[in-house]
Amino acid sequence: MAYKTNYIDVNKPAKVLSLNITSIANKTQWPHNDGQGDKWWASGSNPKYYQWTVQGTVTAQNHGSHLTRKDFEYNGLDIQVGDWIAGASTGLCCRIVSISAKATGSFTCVVEDWLRYNTFRSSSGSGIFATGTAVCFQLNENGHPMIDPVPASITSSTFYQNINSRFQYLNPQMHYVLDQTAHGFAAGDVISITGSGFAKTTSASANKTIGTVTNSGPGPNQFMLRPNTRIIDFNPAIPGSVGDFIYTDNSTAGGLTTNSSSGKIQFLKIADAIASSVTGSQVDPTTTASDVLEINETAVTFTGGNLTQTITDINGGTATHGVTASSSPSPTTATTAVESLAYGLVGVYPNGQITINGTNVTFTTTTAGQAAYGIAVGIADDIIADVNAASPTNITASKSGSNVILTESQGNAITIVNVQNDGQGNPVAGPSSGTGWELSTGASSGAYIKLTRSDGGEILLDETTGTPLNDLGLFSVHNGRPPLAVTVEQGIVAGGGGTTVVNDIAARNALSPSVGDMVYVIDSGNSEYAFYVYSGGTWKLLADEDSANTDANTLSATITQAGGSGTTAIGTVSDGSRITLISVEVTVAFDDSPTLTIGDASDNDRLVTNDEIDLGSVGTYAIQPAYQYSTGSDATINAYFNVASATTGSAKILVSYM
Repeated sequence: MAYKTNYIDVNKPAKVLSLNITSIANKTQWPHNDGQGDKWWASGSNPKYYQWTVQGTVTAQNHGSHLTRKDFEYNGLDIQVGDWIAGASTGLCCRIVSISAKATGSFTCVVEDWLRYNTFRSSSGSGIFATGTAVCFQLNENGHPMIDPVPASITSSTFYQNINSRFQYLNPQMHYVLDQTAHGFAAGDVISITGSGFAKTTSASANKTIGTVTNSGPGPNQFMLRPNTRIIDFNPAIPGSVGDFIYTDNSTAGGLTTNSSSGKIQFLKIADAIASSVTGSQVDPTTTASDVLEINETAVTFTGGNLTQTITDINGGTATHGVTASSSPSPTTATTAVESLAYGLVGVYPNGQITINGTNVTFTTTTAGQAAYGIAVGIADDIIADVNAASPTNITASKSGSNVILTESQGNAITIVNVQNDGQGNPVAGPSSGTGWELSTGASSGAYIKLTRSDGGEILLDETTGTPLNDLGLFSVHNGRPPLAVTVEQGIVAGGGGTTVVNDIAARNALSPSVGDMVYVIDSGNSEYAFYVYSGGTWKLLADEDSANTDANTLSATITQAGGSGTTAIGTVSDGSRITLISVEVTVAFDDSPTLTIGDASDNDRLVTNDEIDLGSVGTYAIQPAYQYSTGSDATINAYFNVASATTGSAKILVSYM
């Protein structure tokens, strides 16, 4: 969906254009079966269209702003993809999905019953408004219709109420439609963004959770998301790649960066920009010297000449207006030749088969033919459905009147080979065929001019000298989309804040923190907890289980003759601990000549040597080693005891540290 908060700007009035719809032609039926009894889809019991080609005239809207494309006026050139058209009598709304032509006073576009709201609202499955008076309008950043002022042509008392109710029911901001091929999501799934796209949330991606799926459609490659926070489109741009956290840039006032050590986290990027583009309608166009075309309010003065020179003139100002010009091959088309039709009109009985540029197409759809003639025959709408379902490279099928046109978008040749005749024994293409298509159509030799804005922003065109728009066949568009991001209120977890709890150091290192974020690690490597703060680039230890207990502590252990020789672990001290006092209390004197030292694995008598105590005499022996451990890790204090041949004896060891 083309939903852009940047439609709305201060001191620019809402665009509310009065239209007169002169023609509505069926274009596309809904191609996806939900498996739950939808009778309106293309192969259902009562198929209905959800897209239509609409033509109409436009009455200019005068206003008081000097900031619009044309000062103080909106007209037909201001109609954009993503705008909505509502019929005047009922307020029934459809969204504009493409524009093929527009002028100050007229337009031709394709509209869509978005989410098929109108289809299911109507008991007859009708999704389109009627010809006659209509209104073109936009949505604001909250997904609400902006119809101010209401045109004088609107006299229905329920017009605005019906429109407002429609967007209250399914608000585009609260049920945001996103695209991902074969996503596999179901309603209720919690979704995160990763570097490779959207995914069901796991423990590894929980810090990048963006919302909950409200519907697994429409269609197999879309889903509707209720965002945890607001989804924002960024015009003109936002740094980073999909899945990146975006931070305030401390080196640039008001700037953003992907550098996690720079500032506080602000956004999570969820989608790259979709470029806006427009292709001219004049083949091999030329421009006149000194003609001036404004592109995004930047004047481009043409030196005059062919398409190559025109492209050079425009691209000389790309750094200012943000638009790049290029050549685009004129499409190749294969059109029905009426004299070649086997049945006198376009029709293919089931099982006819061809290849189009090597792609196999089998004709089986008869829905429209059955409805029109009461027999199982594919007519234009059915043929279009079968061709487009097969998806030959760069080729689409469309209807013009009762005929079917094949269009190769890159200007390459179109070659058709009959593989199998249809059910009545006639070929699908060629002489005396069901479609009348020529078997071979040569490649196009001409080219159009194409304008592209990669950041997804508007391409606003206005001629100030001469007629360059007419010469090039161009018009203003905003059919792309800026990059998308969700707001992150605070902390590592979007919308969360506070302290993040993880199982181990590896999980800590996998986080995307900002300066000041804190983490509680359940097991820091010694079956002990630890608490860290992120300083930008590194995690700083605030406390661990040893240091957090107290500023000073005492470890203890007891050795006895009955315990025999061996190593006794007295306890573990954290890095930086200083051993202040060790006392060995002999409670029962040992006989024979046992030995005792106290230290660690690297130095068994680092803290107490055997000479500093007398195990053969009852008493308390105090040693002050004043040794500080600084190995970078915890240290285990051990007692190393050799019982020799002693038959009795017991001693208690106390190790005090700070």
